[in-house]
Parts: sequence; structure tokens; C-alpha cells
Amino acid sequence: MLDDLGLIAQIIEGALLPLSLIYLAREAQLNVKLTRAQFSHTLTDRLYERYLSSTQNEEFVAFLAKDFSSPELTAEDHWRVTLWTNTMLVDLFDTFEQRENGLATQEQLDMRVNLLKLGLMQSPGAKAAWSLLKPSKDSAFVDWFETEIYGGPLADDSVDRTTSLNMRRP
Repeated sequence: MLDDLGLIAQIIEGALLPLSLIYLAREAQLNVKLTRAQFSHTLTDRLYERYLSSTQNEEFVAFLAKDFSSPELTAEDHWRVTLWTNTMLVDLFDTFEQRENGLATQEQLDMRVNLLKLGLMQSPGAKAAWSLLKPSKDSAFVDWFETEIYGGPLADDSVDRTTSLNMRRP
């Protein structure tokens, strides 16, 4: 009798093990979906927060309305362009990396690339910002980015560019 109960317990245990594994796999899938949703929300929230705070700052909006390629920009304006570009690039770096990890969508990445294509990255300050960040990125990202933004490799005149904008001291 005791042996029969032991045998029944082993059969039940054998039947429940696959069910437990299925349950754990399902929980892992839900966890991945939740992580994706949370990261997606964070990306969207970060962008919307930046937009909202920009609209509430008249001085900053006036700055954004300037022609960033104008020779009339002051050294301070060039620095502001560089810092704004750094903000946009770091957001792009995060989104690109998380798309590679499956946590961000292609649409989220495309939206950021399209914002940069509006002209910001053609300005001397933005090119200087990119040249300062470029060495920290792997060659696959650099190739992808420069093809997306510039249509191909960007000439490496970064030392001259950053020096002329007082971002690097000779």
C-alpha cells in the first residue's frame, strides 16, 4: 500500500513538472513583454517630457528656431547646439541599443533618426558633437548612423571642427 502511494506520488510529480516548466516559461514571456512595455513607455515619456519642457521655455524655443549652420551663431550658441545634439544622440544610442535587445521598436528608432535628419546634424556644432561621441561607438553603429544621417561616411575633420568651435583646445 505504501509503495503504491509512493508510485502514485511519483507519477503525479512527473506530470506536474512539465506543467511547472510551462508555467515558468509563460511567466518569463510575460516578464519580457512587461519589460518592453515599460522601456517603450520610458522612451516615449522622455521624449514627450523634453517636448513639453521645451515649449514652456521661450528662450530655448527661440534658440531652436535659429539656423544652426549660420556663421552668425555665437560661441555660446555653438555650445548649446552641441549640448542639445548630445541629448538627442544619447537618446538615439539608448533606443538603438534597446532595439537590438528587442526592447524598443523600429518605429521608436526611426522617429529619433528622423528628428536628427531635420537638419540638426548638418550644423557644425552637431557634427562636432558627433565627432566627440563617435570614438565611443562600435564601427557597425558608426556606419549605420553616418549612412542614415549623412548618406555615407562623414569626413574626419573632427579636430579642426571641434577646435574651431572652442570645444577642443589645440
